Amino acid sequence: MGGGKGFGGKSFGDMSRGLILAFACLAVLAGGCSESKPEKPDDGTFNTSRLPRVSGAKEVFASPATTIFTSPDSVAQTADTVDKALAAGGWQKYVAPNTAYANDPTTRIMSLKKGTQALSVYITIAPAQNNATSVQYAALALKTDLPFIGDASNIEYSPERALLTLVTGEPIDKTLDIYRKELGARDWSLWSQKLNGNQPAGGPSGELTKSGAYAYYVQGDRRLAALVLERIDGGRIKLKFEVLPAGYMETLQKEFFNSDNTGAEQVDVSRLPRLDGAKEDAARTSSDHLSYSVASPLASTVAAIKKTLGADGWKPYVVPLDDVYLSSLALKKGRQGLSLSFYIQVGKNEQTSEVTTVDYSPTRLIFALALPDDATDIVFDANRPYLNANTAGTVDATLAFYRKELGAMGWSPLSAADAAAHWPNAKLDETIANGAIAYFIRGTQRPIVLSLQHGDGGKTNVEIKVPPFARPQTIEAGKDTFELPTPKLYKTSGGTGGSTQHEVYAHVPAEIGIVLAFYRRELAARHWNEETQGAVVTPQAITLNFTAPEGPAVLKLGYKYDLTTVNLVLHLPKPVVKVEPAAKTGPAAADDSVDSMMKQMQQMVREATADALSAAKPPKTAPVPKGPEPALRVLAENKAPVPMPDSAEDVEFDGDDGKLEFNSASSIKAVADFYRSAMKEQGWQSQSSVINNANMVVLNFAKAGKSISFTIMRMGDKTNVAADGSALKLAASNSAAPTAKAEPANAPASAEDLEVEESGGLPMPKRHTMSEGTTTPFRHDLKANVPLSLTDVLGFYRSELGKRSWKEESKGAVIAADKAVIAYASPDGPAVLKLGRKDGETTVDLVMKNPDAASKAGILPKPGQVKVMFGNINDKEAAITFNNKAIKVAPGAGTKAPDGPTLDVAPGKYKYSIKLPGKPLQNDEVELGADEIWGLMIGPGGVLALQAY
Repeated sequence: MGGGKGFGGKSFGDMSRGLILAFACLAVLAGGCSESKPEKPDDGTFNTSRLPRVSGAKEVFASPATTIFTSPDSVAQTADTVDKALAAGGWQKYVAPNTAYANDPTTRIMSLKKGTQALSVYITIAPAQNNATSVQYAALALKTDLPFIGDASNIEYSPERALLTLVTGEPIDKTLDIYRKELGARDWSLWSQKLNGNQPAGGPSGELTKSGAYAYYVQGDRRLAALVLERIDGGRIKLKFEVLPAGYMETLQKEFFNSDNTGAEQVDVSRLPRLDGAKEDAARTSSDHLSYSVASPLASTVAAIKKTLGADGWKPYVVPLDDVYLSSLALKKGRQGLSLSFYIQVGKNEQTSEVTTVDYSPTRLIFALALPDDATDIVFDANRPYLNANTAGTVDATLAFYRKELGAMGWSPLSAADAAAHWPNAKLDETIANGAIAYFIRGTQRPIVLSLQHGDGGKTNVEIKVPPFARPQTIEAGKDTFELPTPKLYKTSGGTGGSTQHEVYAHVPAEIGIVLAFYRRELAARHWNEETQGAVVTPQAITLNFTAPEGPAVLKLGYKYDLTTVNLVLHLPKPVVKVEPAAKTGPAAADDSVDSMMKQMQQMVREATADALSAAKPPKTAPVPKGPEPALRVLAENKAPVPMPDSAEDVEFDGDDGKLEFNSASSIKAVADFYRSAMKEQGWQSQSSVINNANMVVLNFAKAGKSISFTIMRMGDKTNVAADGSALKLAASNSAAPTAKAEPANAPASAEDLEVEESGGLPMPKRHTMSEGTTTPFRHDLKANVPLSLTDVLGFYRSELGKRSWKEESKGAVIAADKAVIAYASPDGPAVLKLGRKDGETTVDLVMKNPDAASKAGILPKPGQVKVMFGNINDKEAAITFNNKAIKVAPGAGTKAPDGPTLDVAPGKYKYSIKLPGKPLQNDEVELGADEIWGLMIGPGGVLALQAY
C-alpha cells in the first residue's frame, strides 16, 4: 500500500506525519488516548519514546518522532529533572543566537542536540490533563548539522543559518583537530590557504594567531565557512563557526586565497631599530605606527635608515614602474613589509633642513616571494607575484634556494601534463642561455615562472612572474576616459582632456600583444584607420599612427617587468572662437559647470598669489635684513587672543570684527617662523596654504572650531602682518580682553538672532561668530559657529529647510543633547545637516550635493570611490606626487576646463607632495570620502585642495 492513495488523493506516506501530530494534539486536549507502544524494537535510531521520563510520569502518546507524558511535579521542577536527565544522557542544550526568552513560570522550552540528532522539549500546563504538567519530546530536523564539543557551554546555534558559538576549556590545537574531524564527517573540507585548495591529510588544522586561531572550510563548490577561536578569561576559548555570505568564496579566492602569505603577522614597528638620537613622538607611536625625529638632513637620514634596518634584515625595494622618491621607502623582511615616510621642517628643503621626521608603518604583503640574503636592485610587487633582483649566487645555487623557499610557501613544481590540462597553449620546454627556467603552482591558482640568467657582471638575475600562457588572453573594455578607450584590466590608469588634445595612459598587467589587440579592436570600432607610415612594432615597444574622425592620433605601447605601458594621444583641431555663442543646454551646460568650478580654483590661487604679490612688491631701494636674526619672543603686553612677536609695532586690534594688524622690523621669514612655533605651542593646527615665498607668506591655523589666517608681506622697510578669523573675535575667545563683555553661550534665542542670512545659497542664523562657505557647481557647503543652544539652531534649520522644500529623512537620523545628524532630500540633490557642541557654541555643518550636474559633466565618481582632478595655474609643467605616484600636470591645465589628469581612488587618507623650482619640498595630506570629487590646484606657492562634490 506504500504507493496507494488515501483521502484527497494523498499517499499514506504523505499523511503519516500529519496524523501523528493530529493524534498528539487530540491526546493533550481530550486525554482519551490509551498508552502507545513503539511498533518496532529499538534499533539504534533516534526514538523519542525511549528518552528519560520523570518519576510518576503517565504516558499520553509515544512514537519515534513525538512523545508526550505528564508529570506530577511543577513545571519548574519537571524542567530541572528533565534537563539533568537529558544532560546525563549526552544531550547538550543550546539557544538560538541573539534571541530573548520570556520568563514564564507556566512554560519551559528547551532545544538540545546529541551528535547528529536534535530534540525540542516543550513543558507546560495541560488543561485537558486536569492542569497537570505536560512534557512533549519532538525530534528536530537540522538543515545544517554542526558539532558541539564535549565540554561546551554558552552554546548558541542556528541550523538555518549554519551559525554556532560556544565556550570550551579545551586547548586551541586540540579544538582545531576535533572540528576538523567532526566537520569532515559532515562533508566540510578544510581549506588550505597555502595550497589554495583542500588541505590534505596530515597538514595543520588551522592558522594560529596572537589571540587564538582560525580555519576556513568549504562544502561543495560555493559554500564557505569560517571557524574562529578566540582566547577569553580563565584560559577558555570562545569558538565561532559561521557560513559566509554567497559570493564571499569567489572574493576570497581572488583577494585572499590566492595569497601565499595568509596568516603572517604584521611587524610591530614600535620594536624596530631607530637612528641614534631619535626623539620619539609618543602621541603618534603604537604597534602599527612609529614617529620620531632626528637632527640630520633628509638624504643623510634615508641613507642611515637603509643601513640600520638593513643590518636587521630589512631589504629596500621599488614597485614596478612606480617613481622613486627620497621622501618614502618600502622594505621587506621575510613575510613582513614596512613602509617609511620622511618629512622635513616647513620652509626648509632637503639640503638645508637639519631635522627630519621619520614615520614607520607596517605593510601587508599579499605575496611574500623570498629573497637571497645578498639580493640587490630589488623590484617587487606585494600585491601580485612579481620579483626582479640580482644575486652573486650561481644559477644552480639560486635555483636550489628558490625550490626550497617556494616549497615552504606552498608552491610546488608545475608538470607539463597539468599545464596542458589547464592552459592549452602552455609550453614548458623553453630554455635560457646561461640560465634556467622553472615553473611552480600553488593549489589551483595561476602558476609562476622563475627565470634565472647569469650576466656578464658576475651576477645572477632573478625574475618571478605569472607566465604569458596563464595571463589574460583577451581584455574587455572599461569606461572611456575623455572619450578614449581604456582596458577594464589595469594596475593604474588616468588621462587628460583639453581643447587641443585628449590623452589616456595606463599600466596593464598583460602581454603587449594582448593589449595591442585590444586597442586595434576598440579603435577600429570607432572608425579609426591605422596608418602604416611611421609604425614601429618590436617585442618591447610599439608605436602606431591613426587617423580618427576627430583628428590624428598616436598609440604607444611599451613592456617592462610584467606590465604593458599605454599612452594614447588624440590631437584635436584648434577650437573656433565664437563672438556670440548661443546659450548652452544639456551636456554643454554641464561643461560650463565644470569650467566654473575649475575657474573658482584658479581664481582662488591666482588672486591669493599673483595679485597679492604685485600689491606687496617692495621698492627696489627697500632695505632687506641681512645675516641671521635672533629668534623673536612673545610680546608680554598683548590684548589680542593670539600671540604677537616682541618686534610688533603700530598694533591695531578690533575684537568685534576679528581683525589684527601690525608692522615689524623683522624679516618675513622671522615673523613666519615665530607664528609657526608659537601657534603650535598653543595647540593650533597648521592648515595648508599655497602662498609661501620670499615676498609673501600666508599661514592658516585652526583649533577648537576657530580659525585664523596671517598674511605676512614686506612693505618698504617693514614687514606687515594682517590677521583675521573667528579666533580674534572676543565674543568667541576664551581669553577676552578685560573690557570685553562675555555673552552667555546659551542665551535664549531672540527673533533677531534667528533671522536668516545666506551663504552660498544656504541659510544660517544671523547671530553667528564664524561662517565659512564653499560653493561649486556640484556642491554647497556651509560651516558656522552659533552661540545659541542646539535646540534653537535645530529648530531654525528644520523651519528654514522645510520652507525650501527640503524633505527630512528619518533613516539614520540622530537627535541628542550634544549633536544632531539629519539627512535631507533637497530639490537639487541629497544633503546632510550636522550640529554639534563645542566651546559653548553650536557648530553647523550643512552640505548639499548636485549629482545630476556632476553626472552631466561626466565627472561623477564611480560608486564608493573618489575622483581626484589636478590643475596647474603655473606657466610651466609641474609634477605632484600623489600617494607615492608622480603625476605631471601641464601648464594651465584645469584652469579653464577639467582637462588635467584625473584619478579614481578608494576613500581614505592620501599624502601628496610637490617640489617647485626654488621652493622646498612641500608635504601634505588630504582625507577623501566615498562618492566625493576633489580638485588639487597647483599654484606658485604650492597646492590648494578643494572639495568640488
